[in-house]
Amino acid sequence: MPGVIDDGALCEAIVNGTFPQSEPLLTSELSPEILPSLLDQIAKTQREISEEIKAANQDDNGDVETWITQAKKVQEDIVRCKEESKRIVEDHQHVQALREEATDFQRKVELLETEIEFTGDVMKELDLASKATRALRDVEECLQDGGDPCEAAAKIQELDKKTAHILRSRISTIIRDLKDEFRLKARVQLETKLNAQISVHREQHQASIEVSPTEGDSSATNSDVLIRALNLLGDSTDSLEPLTDKLKALVLQPLRQASRLKMVAFKLGGNTLSLELGRTSPSLELVLDFVRTFIDFMRTRFASTIQSAAAKAILGDLMTLLVNDWLNPGLPTDLTMLHELDELQNKATNIYKELQSMQWEGQKQLQDWVDDLPRAWLNKRKAATLDAVRKAFANSKGTLRQVERVERRVLSATTGENGDNADNANDWDAGWDDDKDKAESNETRQAEEEEDASGWGFDDDDDAGNQAEVKGEDNKNGTASDQDAEDDAGDAWGWDDDGAADTKSESAAKSDKGNNSKRVNGAQENKQSQEQEVTLTELYSITDIPDHLVEIIGRDISDAQAIQDNPHDALNSSSATRGLLALPTLALAMFRATAPTYYGGGGGGGGGASASLTDIHRYNDSLYIAERLREMSMSVPPAGGMPLPKVASDVSSMEKFARLAYSKEMETQRLIVWDLLEGAQGFTSCTQFPYSQEIENAVSAVVDRIRALHMTWRPVLSTSALMQSVGSLVAMVINKMVDSIEEMEDISEPESRRLTAFCQQVASLGDLFFSAPPTSPPNAAEASDPDGQGPVPMTAVYVSSWLKFQYLINILESSLVDIKYLWTEGELSLEFSADEVVDLVRALFAESAHRRSAIAAIKGSRGSR
Repeated sequence: MPGVIDDGALCEAIVNGTFPQSEPLLTSELSPEILPSLLDQIAKTQREISEEIKAANQDDNGDVETWITQAKKVQEDIVRCKEESKRIVEDHQHVQALREEATDFQRKVELLETEIEFTGDVMKELDLASKATRALRDVEECLQDGGDPCEAAAKIQELDKKTAHILRSRISTIIRDLKDEFRLKARVQLETKLNAQISVHREQHQASIEVSPTEGDSSATNSDVLIRALNLLGDSTDSLEPLTDKLKALVLQPLRQASRLKMVAFKLGGNTLSLELGRTSPSLELVLDFVRTFIDFMRTRFASTIQSAAAKAILGDLMTLLVNDWLNPGLPTDLTMLHELDELQNKATNIYKELQSMQWEGQKQLQDWVDDLPRAWLNKRKAATLDAVRKAFANSKGTLRQVERVERRVLSATTGENGDNADNANDWDAGWDDDKDKAESNETRQAEEEEDASGWGFDDDDDAGNQAEVKGEDNKNGTASDQDAEDDAGDAWGWDDDGAADTKSESAAKSDKGNNSKRVNGAQENKQSQEQEVTLTELYSITDIPDHLVEIIGRDISDAQAIQDNPHDALNSSSATRGLLALPTLALAMFRATAPTYYGGGGGGGGGASASLTDIHRYNDSLYIAERLREMSMSVPPAGGMPLPKVASDVSSMEKFARLAYSKEMETQRLIVWDLLEGAQGFTSCTQFPYSQEIENAVSAVVDRIRALHMTWRPVLSTSALMQSVGSLVAMVINKMVDSIEEMEDISEPESRRLTAFCQQVASLGDLFFSAPPTSPPNAAEASDPDGQGPVPMTAVYVSSWLKFQYLINILESSLVDIKYLWTEGELSLEFSADEVVDLVRALFAESAHRRSAIAAIKGSRGSR
């Protein structure tokens, strides 16, 4: 049950303002009966607290009264301090007013002092302005009509000194503006007088320089006086430049080769030098006379100051123009005109001496030209030679002409009773395919290429760079061809094998055994030794380029010989000779550099060359040039120590250049023929359509291509070169066919017949290799062709695998017995190995006892041999 409310606990909670926490209080019962007692208790407690508060307040009343008394005293002190502060502020304000008044009085004193000083300065300024005004009036009077601008310039300079310290003011600005105005007027008048002293007139077809008669009078107003006056006004350069520029234009412009109007005549009359202008170029003599006259005109008519200015502005450029546009281009290159070279040298030397005596500009240009005259002449000859080569190409029409190559050889021959040549040395074409001699010749050429071009006098310092250029070109071209192509070119010509022992090549030996070669000498009954001279003569075609080039080279060589025999004063005979002998090398280098753009089908850069010119024509032209060079070196005597016989390096370079051209053309044709032959696809399935048709087309295209080349090359190449070139292409074709057939593992009878037809179609090209024997001396005419036969077939000589190819045709259409007979009793073993024949037998014939017997016989017979 709930308890009774504790009054004390409830009052304590009310006093403290907290919520009752007592458990008994919270659980007690609050009923209406209890409320009155509670209220009474609360009222009682309130009265007790009020009484306690009053008691506490009564204890603090004395302290409050004391505090109030002290506060009143403080207020009185504050009032007294305010009054004292106000008095202090008033005193301070009074002192500050006194200070401001003193400062104002001080400023007034300073202002008065400044006004006094300013008044003094104004008086000085006005005094200077008055003096400047009087000076300006004097200057103005000097500049009026009939005045003296020179005196005006002097007074302006004095005025500048006097007015240098004038303060910057409106008056100083006015004086400065007036001075500048008078200075400009004085300068204009001085320049007008200066231009009147030396006047330059230019019309459409005439120009002149007129000098005042007073120019040379030092007591008169001449250019020197005017220029000194201009210097008083400032730098006179700006006034002199227009005059010197007009003089420079009048003198230089008509002398330039590129000018539209040139000097055609000049006249010196009194103090006037006049020029007549036109469109025709003057002669070198006229130009030199004008330059000399102009220099004399300056020296005698101009005052010293204008002389120096004009010489500095004009003569340097004038001498450079004279050297570059007239002296160097005017050098005579023809030896018959060397007297003109002496005249040029004398006139240039005279002009140089005159410039040297006056210490004027342009001395170095003329001195360098005079000192370098031999080199300049050689450079002119060099340019003329190179330009002649260029013009030869530009003017060539590509027309062809035939030339003859004749080689005579003395052959030693030992003949027997049967008339056969014991050592086969008289086989007329053996020397043309001599591999050993060809290798020796190539080695000789390689050694010669490593030598310098001293044979042409190439040790001249001026041409050392050209030698490197020539060698560099040859070395560059030397890397462009392969060894096989060079071998083809070497085989085509046997002209470099002079003096070599004539030996029979392997192909010629085979052709002898096959009765395909023709001997020069008839049979003799008794064995004897004899010597016979054989003449090898062939015709081939060249363009007109070689003739022009040989003519250019011959002219340089003959001129070198002439200078060596008859020295000239203006030229160093030794260096001139060496320089001229170096020009053939440059001409040949120019030919080699230009030829690839001229030849090669289309005549690019040839200037109207025939479109049919190819590298074959370049090959012929290069060889012809090399041969003519060799003849020239042997025919011209080395008089005066000229090393003409030492031209092997240039000859070798031309021959190598020819071989490269031949190699390039042959490589192109090989690629074309090879691509056509690739259409046969190894001759497999040659009886099955459409492969058979493709093979037939390929073989026909190859044959037609080779015949077309033969027809194209026949009027161009010599007989031996033609056969060699066509033979190399035919050899490539038949080697490809032989290899392809040998690689076939099974060949049926129809395929064998088809392959035989293809091989016979290619073998029909043998009719391209017919040649007549060489001509012999008249007393040996009968011996050269005793049977009266015509051209003989030379296919086996120029087509290395021709006999093997013929035997292959026999194998394809023969029986086992025939093949066995050809191997054991015939010459089949000379062309085929036993393994090759066995492989062909196995491909052509089915397995049988006969085939095994034939194979055993082929292997056994070779082993027994």
